[in-house]
Amino acid sequence: MADEKSTGKRTPSVVEGVESISEEARIAAAEATVSEQIEALKLEISRMKESAGLIAEGTGNLAVAKAESLRDDLRQTIQDNPLVALAGAAFIGYLFGLRHR
Repeated sequence: MADEKSTGKRTPSVVEGVESISEEARIAAAEATVSEQIEALKLEISRMKESAGLIAEGTGNLAVAKAESLRDDLRQTIQDNPLVALAGAAFIGYLFGLRHR
């Protein structure tokens, strides 16, 4: 206190030392928490990437199966009604012929 009166400056006390230590501890704890959250987010992102890959693969397989099903249905329809299929093909050919004149 005598030092404070003569220089006008306040000397650090034990309380201020404890406050700075607790502040450093809070900062370290906050940094640790942020690091844990970043790691958790990275893990979640990797899981989401894996899920997106599986969904894309499943969608591709579904599209292939749907195309094969349509092809098989078309073949069956042509085999069941060959004259209708021939008339349809002739009509489409006629339209293409008109277009390219």
